[in-house]
Amino acid sequence: MNERDFVDKKRTDWAHLSNLVQKANRIGTKRLSRSEIQEIGILYRRTASDLAKASARGLNDDLVVHLNELTARSYSLLYEQSEDRDPAKSVLEFYMWEFPALLQKRFLYFFTSVLVGVIGAVFAYWLVIHQPEKLNLFIPDQLRSSVEAWKSGHVSGSAQAEQSSLLMAHNFQVGMISFAAGVFGGFPSMEFMFSNGTMLGAMSALMTQVHQHQNFWPGIVPHGIAELTAIFICGAAGLLTGISILLPGRQTRAESFISGSLDAIKLVLGTIPLFVFAGIIEGMFSHLPIPAWFRYLFAVLNGLLWYLYLFIPRRGFSRGSEHYIIVGQDRSGVRIV
Repeated sequence: MNERDFVDKKRTDWAHLSNLVQKANRIGTKRLSRSEIQEIGILYRRTASDLAKASARGLNDDLVVHLNELTARSYSLLYEQSEDRDPAKSVLEFYMWEFPALLQKRFLYFFTSVLVGVIGAVFAYWLVIHQPEKLNLFIPDQLRSSVEAWKSGHVSGSAQAEQSSLLMAHNFQVGMISFAAGVFGGFPSMEFMFSNGTMLGAMSALMTQVHQHQNFWPGIVPHGIAELTAIFICGAAGLLTGISILLPGRQTRAESFISGSLDAIKLVLGTIPLFVFAGIIEGMFSHLPIPAWFRYLFAVLNGLLWYLYLFIPRRGFSRGSEHYIIVGQDRSGVRIV
């Protein structure tokens, strides 16, 4: 494609972007409609790409200067739009909008994390049922002191609370380590998911042997759904980091790592409400002297609400007339959103 064809094909987009930029400068970005802000973002990306092509092909200097000025003016508007956001509102919209949308985008990593944990639980349950002496292979040292109490069938409410608290502390630690271990290719993250699953499977097998399911699960599930979901998300974040290093695709390995790790950090930040909720429920509800059926009902309801929150589709990172501006850099060095 020669220069004339290139200009003729792109002229309409450039002119429309220029008109939108002029309008924004005239009336202010806050008075632009949502569709106009979206158009600026879309046209900016196209024009930034056109600038990179024009520079690479050595096209007319005046054309390169014009496109450079247009992309710079567009970027300044988008950057201003993102900088003017109220911090508290940005945090709220991250948790209500961006985090769930990102988790849905990276659902395969989450599903893999859950699957590895389930496989670990099934394996440990089967092994301990058939070989009870293998129990301690899967139980952390800090939890072994409570095993004998469960075997005896005489577990006080305070002992249940203590064990549940230790499990929560252990699970939070597993979640954070699983995320951090992603830099080693994601394999340690999945090993942690498997090990955490084996612990739950082994404890379940023990409850089967001592006929204590009716005491164990009502003290675990009210807060356990949110807690385990958070752990699996942390595992997904670790796996995402690892895959971004091992399989960079068309990006350089550094670019892929930066992109993957930024998404991974957002996923981990998104688990904060889940862990906080689990901690509050574990401390204030899970071990109250109330019927088991009520605890199970509470667990089902809070699990349903959490998963609706996480997986109801979000159609893009927008809210009202405001928009999330994602600033990055393409491989030609041109800043894009």
